[in-house]
Amino acid sequence: MSGANTPSIQTRLLRRTLVTVLLWSVISASAAAFAVSFQVRTSMESGLEEAAQTLVILAEHEVEVEAISHGGVLPAPPHQEVLQWQLRASTGRLVARSHSAPDEPWPAVPLVEGHQRAGGLAVYTIPGQDLWLQVAMPLAELHRAQYTAAAAAGGTVLTLGLIACAILGWAIRQELRPIADFARAIESIGPDTVHLPAPRLPRSELVRAYGELAAMLGRLQAKLRSEHAFSAHAAHSLRTPLAGLAAQLEVAGALAPPEVAQRIGMASSSAQRLIGVVEALLSMTRVTDGVHWRRFDATELATVAAARGIEVDASQLVSASVMSGDSDLLAVAVANLVDNAARHGARHIQLQAHCSADRQSVQVKDDGPGVAKEGLARLASALERFEQSGEIDSALGLGLTLAASVARAHGGRLSLERSEADGHGFCARLTWPAVQASAAQSAADA
Repeated sequence: MSGANTPSIQTRLLRRTLVTVLLWSVISASAAAFAVSFQVRTSMESGLEEAAQTLVILAEHEVEVEAISHGGVLPAPPHQEVLQWQLRASTGRLVARSHSAPDEPWPAVPLVEGHQRAGGLAVYTIPGQDLWLQVAMPLAELHRAQYTAAAAAGGTVLTLGLIACAILGWAIRQELRPIADFARAIESIGPDTVHLPAPRLPRSELVRAYGELAAMLGRLQAKLRSEHAFSAHAAHSLRTPLAGLAAQLEVAGALAPPEVAQRIGMASSSAQRLIGVVEALLSMTRVTDGVHWRRFDATELATVAAARGIEVDASQLVSASVMSGDSDLLAVAVANLVDNAARHGARHIQLQAHCSADRQSVQVKDDGPGVAKEGLARLASALERFEQSGEIDSALGLGLTLAASVARAHGGRLSLERSEADGHGFCARLTWPAVQASAAQSAADA
């Protein structure tokens, strides 16, 4: 089972792991931000207390404070204050203040010992022997310190979490690579595969799977060799008696009376077709044994085409001049394509050949009834499966399968199309590389 809707182990594992880590990072960052914010507020309030406790002792021992300050600021140059303070008498009267503190007692801040918040200030009030000291900090400054510390702590935790996500995602992909390699090893198996490629990243979990797959490949190869040998033996065994039968039928047809000669002629035609099937099977056997490249004249293909009992125009083969490839296999492929055309109602065949620096082709074009779009699509799909994996589809029939096998063995392909715009006619084209090295490389990649 495969397809776009099939769940991926890697995708699901990555998604679940990364979401978990990311969610945990967000929770950890929020917790860290809250804890740091609380700690900063506690520390700032503690700082207010410490400052107040220190200043009140100094104020109680400084008898000249009111005389020096005259109810205002103690002599000091202007400066930026984080902490503000007011020294007040027990009646609430302002005795002295810091540079940034207001020149009137803080409103709505009664002389009650402890922490208070009013007028945008966080105030700590502490009583002395005769005086009260109030130390304050703007709430905006307190909140800024809290937010800055919380953002720094939470951002650090979240950043570390994202880095952990990236590292974890990379590690998961690396660890799952052997599964992807295993899938590619399976995809690379074709009809000509003898050995399973060794894994680049061996893993104990996949050792058994590789072993079972290699054993299955060995069994399949043994079965293919057995079937190949049987088909070759059967074809060779049928070849001689069929040739003798065809010869005897021709003699009998020549000596028989007219009413019998017609039936003998039909039997002879059937025998010739059976001989063609046997020859095709032998050619399929040869394809699996390898391609014997040589240079040959394109006009050689006209001989096998002209002997198929159908009108053949091979005049355009002359323009192709010398071609390269296995001329015997290519001739059998052309002969089978011509037979296909004759069986499907064609009366005229046009053979064409083309050569260029890197590609060459042979085209068999007929004037038959053609193939409907749906049928042509099925043939194209069957050819695509054959080219990719060597799968033989019954829709192709023996003739097209043989032609496709010959093209594939040369590192090329067979293409099919309608030869006329109105849907009539059929065109089969064999295309393959112009040199053996390119063909060998193409066959290896197939």
